[in-house]
Amino acid sequence: MSQNFSFKKVPRRSLKSYVYESIKQAIIRGDLAPGEHLREADIAAQMGVNRAPIREAFRQLHQEGMTYSHPYRGTVVLEISPHETEEVFVPTRRIIEGFAAKNAITVMTEEHFSDLEEIIEQMRNAGQEENLDQLTDLDIQFHDYLISHASGPTVLALWKNINARIHSRLLYQGIRHSSLEEVAEDHSEYLKRIRTGDPAAIDSYLASHIY
Repeated sequence: MSQNFSFKKVPRRSLKSYVYESIKQAIIRGDLAPGEHLREADIAAQMGVNRAPIREAFRQLHQEGMTYSHPYRGTVVLEISPHETEEVFVPTRRIIEGFAAKNAITVMTEEHFSDLEEIIEQMRNAGQEENLDQLTDLDIQFHDYLISHASGPTVLALWKNINARIHSRLLYQGIRHSSLEEVAEDHSEYLKRIRTGDPAAIDSYLASHIY
């Protein structure tokens, strides 16, 4: 495991979920790189817990396709090639996002749209402060909120699975904005198109902003 990254001690709350979320976020953010070997004993020692919740987290991450079990190397962070991302995951993400965005105008309320605008405002603040960690969390929050309120649980589960696998590449490893402040403005433009309910405008945005 990377010598430049270590897990924090676990706070006194929801041990299993905290361990799982901590490892998952480390993978999403690229702190644990694709192909990296995850050692139960090392992570348990860093977090100050026994190995049972670590083992359970590994099992859940394996089910979600974020890790795999290698016969001789144990648990390894899943490697996804650029070709797989471009040919499979990005097109699937566009389909899911397009479905939710086009459905949003008929199922989401003004309160829902206000919540999305608030997330965008928080993005502006994070961009101005050049806080990439927070900006990435807010980006995930924006799309999770949209898809959870404009589609069903099955679509949301598929979205979370795909997004978790490719998000580090899209934001941490390959963000395509000259300024972090542009991220909020891009999302503001996207929300305007969603509120018009114009399928062509939504498709145009997704084709140029999900890559």
